[in-house]
Amino acid sequence: MADEAFPRISDTPMEQAQDQFILEWGRMSSSWGINRTMAQIHALLYVSPGPLTVNEIMSRLHVSRGNASMNLRELMEWGLVRRFRRPGDRKDTYISESDPYQMFVRVVRERKRRELDPTAGVLRECLSRLPEQPSSSGEETVRNRLSALLEVFDLVDAAFKQIFASDESVSHFRDVLSSDASAEKS
Repeated sequence: MADEAFPRISDTPMEQAQDQFILEWGRMSSSWGINRTMAQIHALLYVSPGPLTVNEIMSRLHVSRGNASMNLRELMEWGLVRRFRRPGDRKDTYISESDPYQMFVRVVRERKRRELDPTAGVLRECLSRLPEQPSSSGEETVRNRLSALLEVFDLVDAAFKQIFASDESVSHFRDVLSSDASAEKS
């Protein structure tokens, strides 16, 4: 499953639906800059009725043990997958977060932490290097453009804090949007 050509023929309608979802999740995620294999492992675990071992993941997706292990570690760091061992079993199994809202919130929080926060910090650092009173139109242009970009980052940060700061705020925002959507349908 590492490329668009699906390497196996699905046996059941459920497996066909799973395979289609896995391919699409990998395609969509890779266009967002997320490793395709990581997304496909996540998708497989999300649509699997129960936990899977590394060997089952490798077999279903046709990926190496190293690739599967590395991507499972990354998914656990994102908080999207949990590893556990059944009592009496010697093999670790993996399961995905099953609540799509929690899954989305974790991705948003992690992307903000990894991407937006460091970039906002660099923008602030860049601005601190520029003189308060520009001595040329070039300096003024750079200051204005970086300041405007930082303002966008600060607005995103403020919105994030309003919506994603806690599970309660996410739940409240979800309820507000759900009631708005219901009202529009009426």
